Amino acid sequence: MVKILVVSDTFYPRMDGIIRFMTELNKRLDKKYVLKFLIPKLKDSQYFVKKYNFDVSYCPTYNFSIAEFKPGRPVKKIITDEIMNSDLVFVNTPGGPIGASSIYRSKKLGKPVLGYAHTIDWELFPVFGDAFNLFNKPIKLKSKSISRIINPILRRNYNKLDYILYPNKLIRKKYEDFGIKVKSQILPLGVDKKKFKKNYLDKLKIKKELNIRKEYIFGYHGRLSKEKNIELIIDSFNELNKKNKNIKLILIGDGPEREVIKNNKNIIYLGKIENPERYLNIIDCYMLLSETETSSLSLMEIIQMGIPFITTKLGILSDNISKQNYIELTKQQLKPKIISKYMEKIMNNKFQSKFKSALTKQQAKLNDWNEIMSKLEKIFLKFE
Repeated sequence: MVKILVVSDTFYPRMDGIIRFMTELNKRLDKKYVLKFLIPKLKDSQYFVKKYNFDVSYCPTYNFSIAEFKPGRPVKKIITDEIMNSDLVFVNTPGGPIGASSIYRSKKLGKPVLGYAHTIDWELFPVFGDAFNLFNKPIKLKSKSISRIINPILRRNYNKLDYILYPNKLIRKKYEDFGIKVKSQILPLGVDKKKFKKNYLDKLKIKKELNIRKEYIFGYHGRLSKEKNIELIIDSFNELNKKNKNIKLILIGDGPEREVIKNNKNIIYLGKIENPERYLNIIDCYMLLSETETSSLSLMEIIQMGIPFITTKLGILSDNISKQNYIELTKQQLKPKIISKYMEKIMNNKFQSKFKSALTKQQAKLNDWNEIMSKLEKIFLKFE
């Protein structure tokens, strides 16, 4: 069997799209390939390694953090040994320390190396300029300084890949404009169509559990991190809540921005839960106000469930999503008072009817995870 080394600078207990992609990869392809995951050794990660049956090799972490994220420290011997024992290297974080080092060592050792563009790193890194923490001491860095240092490094790392996968055409265009000149292919992310679907009986149970009656429900599901603009979602909700008491906001997920959740009886914080789809069932409008996005998995799941949403122009959406399915905000519109007006607008029954009808047509265009992994197999065959 072909041996594939899957590399990532992020892993459980952190939850993001990269980790969910790797979990689906491991679950659906582990009988067809010998999969080994090279990851940072994070606190409590061993629990998830056993739970999801990952075969892993660990790199230690650095003594600094970015928000709650501790970067992995690339150890030459560990990385070299794992690459030597593999037929193909699949890097899911080409911009991270372990990912970049794995690309470099793969080229040195003559092993084919494939990458996936899960994030727009040159947009993401500057967002965390005030979130660096060295030996428990906060360090503030200017966004321009970060970009000036990191952009040439990112450009060099990505251009060393033999092949790169993009979730959609818009992201490929962004990478090409940034200077990435690597052979590429579109491989969209998938959705578990059996799992993410409306269940009206369960909806009634969850509403009773949360003591929700006839209120209109806004919601967010995902990482509570700075680039997701969680505070802006909350402030916009509070602005609307001043004149409309018949609304609630549900937040599902965990991360450093949990601290911005203020006391409000109409805000329900569920934290990180095992079965978010049950609670997404009751949401009437999803909020995604990310500062940077490639192809949001949580948003795709929302579309699969037929839920209207409000998003940002910065949150780049899948090629298959028609603009009639959502309200898109520009950067200039990202102010609580303006957003609250759009939230009020989407509550209108006519808008609800139009959006739900349009979303139903889009659901058929989403790919199931089995379809995506089948396509990924064909890509792997090119390097065998």
